[in-house]
Amino acid sequence: MQPTLEPLPALQPITADNVRQLELLRTLPIPGYKPSSVSQCSLDFSPDGALLAGVCDYSTIPVWEVLDGKLKYTLLEAASHDVSIVFDPTGLVLAVGGFSGEIRLFDVLTGKALPKYASLPSQVWDLDFSPIGDQLAASTFSTGAFLFKYPGGEQIWSNGERGRVGVLSVAFSSDGNQVALGRITSGLMVLAQIDGSMITELHIPAPVGDVAYSPDGQWLASGSDDNKIRLWAAADYSLANTLVGHSGFVNGIAFSPDSSLLISGSHDHKIGVWGVSSAKRLIFLEGHDNAVLRLDFNPSGTLIASISWDGTVRLWGVKDN
Repeated sequence: MQPTLEPLPALQPITADNVRQLELLRTLPIPGYKPSSVSQCSLDFSPDGALLAGVCDYSTIPVWEVLDGKLKYTLLEAASHDVSIVFDPTGLVLAVGGFSGEIRLFDVLTGKALPKYASLPSQVWDLDFSPIGDQLAASTFSTGAFLFKYPGGEQIWSNGERGRVGVLSVAFSSDGNQVALGRITSGLMVLAQIDGSMITELHIPAPVGDVAYSPDGQWLASGSDDNKIRLWAAADYSLANTLVGHSGFVNGIAFSPDSSLLISGSHDHKIGVWGVSSAKRLIFLEGHDNAVLRLDFNPSGTLIASISWDGTVRLWGVKDN
């Protein structure tokens, strides 16, 4: 039987003005969690903010009810080596990818698997839906990135045909016209959504763990294995700022819904919260006992979720006292 948890308190939207009041509100153990030597973690809030899904190393893929922390269900009966999970924009389907190379879809209402979607030639490392939900992009550990129609699953293009390249992260631009890829070797590529052609290649002298576009379309952020975060102006992909402060691989980044804040997760076990316009670190959040792999803001901007190799998901917020 699950322990009964108190509902989350009333929360304020997280801003630069109250960020120092952020506190750990809830710790959620990942069911069936078993660490491995090479892996990834992922989590995502549902579009309405009511659910939170996560997966890390070997686990059973939990889906929690955010308000009371109740485990709604797990998508799998037994642990599987899946590492990426994302809700589609309707909130009715979850896409999951991992070391099997398969992208699987699940019905959010029931937690049941849907018909087979797509199989890739190597480990699926990251997934992202287009803003309007008509396409699904996937990165693989050794054979590049792929773009599929959704929900049909027909492949539109793959950049792996131009040479074997591992891609650790993938993100659509806010208008859906471009796709950014963080490479496992070094650097960042931006491709045209329509045909996968190269728009630009950005120099980063380290593996790029995560990439994210700001919701307002002004910025592209990258986190990398040189412990740095880079902010690029999305209009021309010029480097605007380099954010320094982490002492480990920056493996996860996410913008707040209003694009004013950027959060980062690192192998130094810390979560950084940064002002986008000021390019300054506002606070480090500490509490995880291992690397923080991915993060997400809820749609209202009142919660930060983080997932770690310590086998937990943690929720952070500012109480509305």
